[in-house]
Amino acid sequence: MDSPTTRFYADYAQRLTAHPEASRSAMLPMVERCLHPGDVVLDVGAGAGRDMAAMQWSGLEVFGLEPSAEMRAVALSRHPGLLGRLREASLPALGRPFEDLQPNGFDAVVCSAVLMHLAPDSLVAALSAMAALLKRPGAGSQLLLSIPDMSRDLLREDRDPDGRLFYNHPPDTIIACLQPHQLALRVHEVSDAVLQTAGTRWHTLVFG
Repeated sequence: MDSPTTRFYADYAQRLTAHPEASRSAMLPMVERCLHPGDVVLDVGAGAGRDMAAMQWSGLEVFGLEPSAEMRAVALSRHPGLLGRLREASLPALGRPFEDLQPNGFDAVVCSAVLMHLAPDSLVAALSAMAALLKRPGAGSQLLLSIPDMSRDLLREDRDPDGRLFYNHPPDTIIACLQPHQLALRVHEVSDAVLQTAGTRWHTLVFG
């Protein structure tokens, strides 16, 4: 993330102390449909830990990555059970951040509302980095993504109204990028729940 985007999330972390997030994200129903208790899951872009805590409560063995120190601090203060499971890392180059705890990788990687902050020339590397962390790409492991499609009228010089870097990545582009990793599209759902209020259509994609 560039400096304005990083500053937004640092400020957002402070605002969360007075205005908590909704108790459930739009990604959680898909996680509950696709994954099973005992699955080992990595949440890329874990934010304030809401989804990690919910997945942990549902019986998943969850780990998370979050580049913002402020957001990680909020996550650990609200969800002490995430201690030791949340580390600093950011796309597109994740490396093997939990190799000491999960040397064989993960049953699933979840990345919700993150990829829009990456420029198109970083997308291939980011998707490859997440695919590389799966235990069995194309043979049981799953990659769950949510990506926005914001009205172009709201974007100015690749920034959204909050000043964050913001790129609309077409689902077809993501599908093509993941084919070399033996990850085929299994589910594609579209939500217009915030289209009128936020000018954004959301796509949820599941690959396996």
